[in-house]
Amino acid sequence: MVRLTMEFFEGNQVLFIGYSEKYQAFCKQVYQAFSNNGIKVYPVNNKDKGNFDVKVYKSLEDLPQIPRTAYVLLNRKSAGKAVKELAEKGVRRILFQNTKNADQSLLEECSRLGIETIVACPMMRFGTGFHKIHGFFAGVRK
Repeated sequence: MVRLTMEFFEGNQVLFIGYSEKYQAFCKQVYQAFSNNGIKVYPVNNKDKGNFDVKVYKSLEDLPQIPRTAYVLLNRKSAGKAVKELAEKGVRRILFQNTKNADQSLLEECSRLGIETIVACPMMRFGTGFHKIHGFFAGVRK
């Protein structure tokens, strides 16, 4: 089993696939939690024309570089499409927010493509307060 450690974020970088205006407060929290832990974040959203306070890339082609780790906050159908593109671009590790984003068949597809996966809220590892307590009871350790 792969654990959610700093080593999971190869090169201390992460693609944030699905950074959205609809969930902007949560997206900001996750972005800040990653950043506060020394992880460079590349938010991507190809549909949202939101008014963001960080640079949000429209596509993977717009990125200055493609990290080998991604955090995916998309619905299951969109996550399935994203996995194929991420694999083609060299992503080798994906953190899915929860089982609403990644069912067993998608995790098996990732494995077939050589992608390590974790299903967990990153706030349990990198957040504070309630998130840390939730993480403790869920078995998330540093």
